[in-house]
Amino acid sequence: MSNFNTAECGIQATTKMIKRLGGKDLRLHKEGNKRFITFASPSGKQFKVTTRAKKSGTWQTMTTYGKPCLENHLENEYWVFVDLEFDPPKFYPVPLWWISNNIYEVHQEYLERFGGHRKLNDNSIHHAVQLKRIKSWEGKWKNMDL
Repeated sequence: MSNFNTAECGIQATTKMIKRLGGKDLRLHKEGNKRFITFASPSGKQFKVTTRAKKSGTWQTMTTYGKPCLENHLENEYWVFVDLEFDPPKFYPVPLWWISNNIYEVHQEYLERFGGHRKLNDNSIHHAVQLKRIKSWEGKWKNMDL
């Protein structure tokens, strides 16, 4: 199955779960090639969700999303990592500030191991997210008032 189909399945599964948990006014948006969901929680707070889905292995993203960030208890943007290996899927709703900071820190640690360079290709912006990094966020919909 193609990456597009995996991404689409992730968006559909996330939308279905948000509705099931009481999210309202769900809308799917597209900016260039990026798609995201906006919704209102039962309390009325607005949220923006980007999804990352996988059917095996690790979730894929880019180092360009990484940047140093401070904790933000008022965050209203989230990445939801969707593990489609399971039925029903497993969800890991992660605040944007956290995943941006985590990508940055993990990539910096990687570069340090190789003298400030990527092991094979300095021009690569690929970044894999392993389950162990986001496992503690599993099912944490309450952070989005769901």
